[in-house]
Amino acid sequence: MIEGVSLRKVFKIGILGRKKIVAVDNVNIKIKDRETVVLVGESGSGKSTLGKLLLMLLKPDSGRVYFKGVDITDLNQRDLKKFRRKMQLIPQNPEDALDPRWRIYDSIAEPLRIHKLFDKKEEEENRVFELIEMVNLDDELLNRYPHELSGGELQRVVIARALALNPEFIVCDEPTSMLDVSTQASIVRLLLRLQRKFNLSYLFITHDIELANAIADKIVVMHRGRILSEAKHRRKIIL
Repeated sequence: MIEGVSLRKVFKIGILGRKKIVAVDNVNIKIKDRETVVLVGESGSGKSTLGKLLLMLLKPDSGRVYFKGVDITDLNQRDLKKFRRKMQLIPQNPEDALDPRWRIYDSIAEPLRIHKLFDKKEEEENRVFELIEMVNLDDELLNRYPHELSGGELQRVVIARALALNPEFIVCDEPTSMLDVSTQASIVRLLLRLQRKFNLSYLFITHDIELANAIADKIVVMHRGRILSEAKHRRKIIL
């Protein structure tokens, strides 16, 4: 599905950019169709940066990114747009993906409008209602604003938004870390049900080893920008 080859990303910090931080250092990673690869490591190990490199939200300083065998590393924004439909991000903080001034309906509909998927308002509305049903939310929430929803509801909205363009690969960047334990479990099970229904591939970023053991087909350990180990794994949660 997606592969990163010899990926490297360095951030320059300070007033003159003289200090450098190597966030991702010569990393190779491959995620197959319908596979959940769980990326674990301490904070600052480069996990989120690697996820953004695979989505081409960040451009690597060196190395290549392949989506279904196609090198997308140097594509211009217009050509990359069609691949972005197939690759989505579920962030740690759902507020990051939602405009606080917009109603929930408009936040979910935004990617549909950007990619001009529907000509008629009725078609857009049908798709938004379909998406909200997929994530088990009441459609009356569509008229509310983000601050009027709970953390679990917001995360489900972000998941619905991520599904809007029928993606094939999703980076889940610690999507449950800000939630209480019972809500975490329901979100994880929702993601796994959606994966089975839509044949999704996941890069699931977490620092929670128990969660990794529960959902992973493969566990990859990252430390200081490098991958220390990776191993196939038999997930505990089978839906």
